[in-house]
Amino acid sequence: MAISPAGVRLSIWMAVFTLVTTGVIAMRVWALHLTRKSLHLADYLVIVAYISTVAMVGLNYWAIINGLGAHTKTLSESELHVQLKMIVGVSMTWLVGTVCCKLSILALYTTLFRTFRPIRILVWVVSGMVTAYFIAFVPVFLTQCHPISYQWHPVPGGSCRDLEVQEIASISMNIVLDSMIALLPLPAIWRLRMPIQNKITIGIMFGMGLFVVAVMVWRLILTLDPATAADFVKGLYIIGLVSLLELWLSMIVVSLPALAPLFRHYIEPLYANKQPRAGRLHEAEHTIGSDPPRKRTGESLYSDIEMGRSYYSAHVKTGVSSSQSEGEDTVGLVRNMQPNAIEMRREVVVREGEGGSRSDPKSQV
Repeated sequence: MAISPAGVRLSIWMAVFTLVTTGVIAMRVWALHLTRKSLHLADYLVIVAYISTVAMVGLNYWAIINGLGAHTKTLSESELHVQLKMIVGVSMTWLVGTVCCKLSILALYTTLFRTFRPIRILVWVVSGMVTAYFIAFVPVFLTQCHPISYQWHPVPGGSCRDLEVQEIASISMNIVLDSMIALLPLPAIWRLRMPIQNKITIGIMFGMGLFVVAVMVWRLILTLDPATAADFVKGLYIIGLVSLLELWLSMIVVSLPALAPLFRHYIEPLYANKQPRAGRLHEAEHTIGSDPPRKRTGESLYSDIEMGRSYYSAHVKTGVSSSQSEGEDTVGLVRNMQPNAIEMRREVVVREGEGGSRSDPKSQV
């Protein structure tokens, strides 16, 4: 049969967002190139999510060619079988994509909040929950029918579970997990010593995961709508669109922090050229991804001078001590969004006594 109008609309959505997410992933890799960094775990996970989403898009195009979005009663038997096969493949690609997006942002949290022990513990707990969710739902999706091909190739003794039950369970778990992930870093961000507007900006950036939660709530409402089940193939179109929208937005949201080097490299210079010099200096201290100056404290910056009767010893160190309190890690988030940050320490040791004098300067980068 001809492609349905709903199938055409879904095709356009998939073409546009596949292009957008491809651009986002490319910019993420380019940001790593600018900072001369290799791929990390968070990057690999989001790339796996992207590949899985592209595979899901391919399955949807296959279903569109075979009548996805049309009324169920207008499809031939072979076209209906394609829709049923597509559900199995889409369930697995969607599961891999959404889990990898969650683990990607959690892996990023472990880097950004290295000095916030409570946050790190929560990150590991939530990561365990996400992993357990994946392990639990792989067999759930693959054993919806026994044998797996029963829906399109019935055999004696075969059976299928109600698809709606596992969909509701899966979506509900995702809503809980994504809400936790979106809200998890906010307490740590609020404790950073930076202007309130910067805290709000960074909080909004991570809180954008709540948009994904809103999409999943929409999907849950559609799943519970009797009209969706009444015309299965037509309802499958809107469910497929919302499922893809969830993955597209997830990949964009988890990639935003990684794009900070591009903002600093290409956008900030354009903005700075339009500002008075004093304004540029003021803004430079508070830009996301920049490294604001550290305040001197008794713990982090110190000097020690000892004097004796026959000699004197001066031991001066400048730099940052390895032990920092959680509240004093002003750049715990911002610095780690700048992968090419450099920390410098200078030590000067001067001694003089009966045997002469020695000057031993040290500089470590």
